[in-house]
Amino acid sequence: MQSIQFSAFGDPSSVTLVDEPPRAITSAEVRIAVEAAPLNPSDFLLLDGRYGIRPELPSPLGAEGVGVVLEVGDGVTRAAVGQRVLILPSHTLGTWQDEIVVDERYVVAVHRDADPLQLATVPINAATAYLLVDFAASSPAGSWILQTAANSGLGAFVRVLAARAGLRLVDVVRSDGAAQALRATGAQYVVVANDTLGVQLDGVLGDEQLSLALDGVGGPIIDGLLPHLANDGQIVSFGSLSGQPVVVPGRVLNFKGLHVHGFWLHNWLSSAPAEEIDRVYTELVDLVADGVLTTPVEAAYPLSDHTAAIDRARTYGRSGKVLFAAAGDGTIR
Repeated sequence: MQSIQFSAFGDPSSVTLVDEPPRAITSAEVRIAVEAAPLNPSDFLLLDGRYGIRPELPSPLGAEGVGVVLEVGDGVTRAAVGQRVLILPSHTLGTWQDEIVVDERYVVAVHRDADPLQLATVPINAATAYLLVDFAASSPAGSWILQTAANSGLGAFVRVLAARAGLRLVDVVRSDGAAQALRATGAQYVVVANDTLGVQLDGVLGDEQLSLALDGVGGPIIDGLLPHLANDGQIVSFGSLSGQPVVVPGRVLNFKGLHVHGFWLHNWLSSAPAEEIDRVYTELVDLVADGVLTTPVEAAYPLSDHTAAIDRARTYGRSGKVLFAAAGDGTIR
């Protein structure tokens, strides 16, 4: 079995491709031939030692993907040999391999034909976007919400899901070039995180205010949003690309009655009933199969080109997602 692994936090040179013997499965586990697996910002946070999971080293890499079931334990009921399945994120890493063994709780059968490259982005980005937009479920149709890091793959999913929920969305990006590129895709309300952010938001919102801010950046950008959040509004932090915390002064937090939430998909996956997990992912697979949810793909690499793949995935300003992808025999190599 080929496996991309790393042996030191904060050291990109420690990432290597190794041959590992496949391990036996237990009664509740599933062996999957991996067809496609994305390279995500969270993977690089893990490599840098700044993620919520800190595995023993050396450790395999890759948190999500899609593949075909090769073997199931005698107690497995959620998957069958030959089925295509989503591989959900868990504390068991290793989708940057040609096969992976995971607990059956972290697989969902794919019931529709769809492009494996698109399906591979569903377990993390699409599900996170779905659950983030759901924070506005009690807001009336036409309410304003906002997202930072809006030119990401996750941001594209939020745009689609917010529109389907009848919400108006402000997209925040960090450069004029990114704003122009986003507008070219049809995004209607795009602002740039600079010294004029407040003025730009005034121009978009007028006398209205935001009911929800979805933040994947943290740091000073929050300061520019606070005057535009409604009383009883929500801030949901799901990432920290800036490496800085979300800071809300007490006078604003208290007088406006704001609600600040942290969100990590792992927590939902570890606590939600299996029926709810299946419902969410079944709906998302339908949206991908119908072409409603799509992710631009810039490049797909074999495992042997992992250095080039990681370098490209860590480059700002890419035109789309970078993945490890299947060879002709159906597994990534």
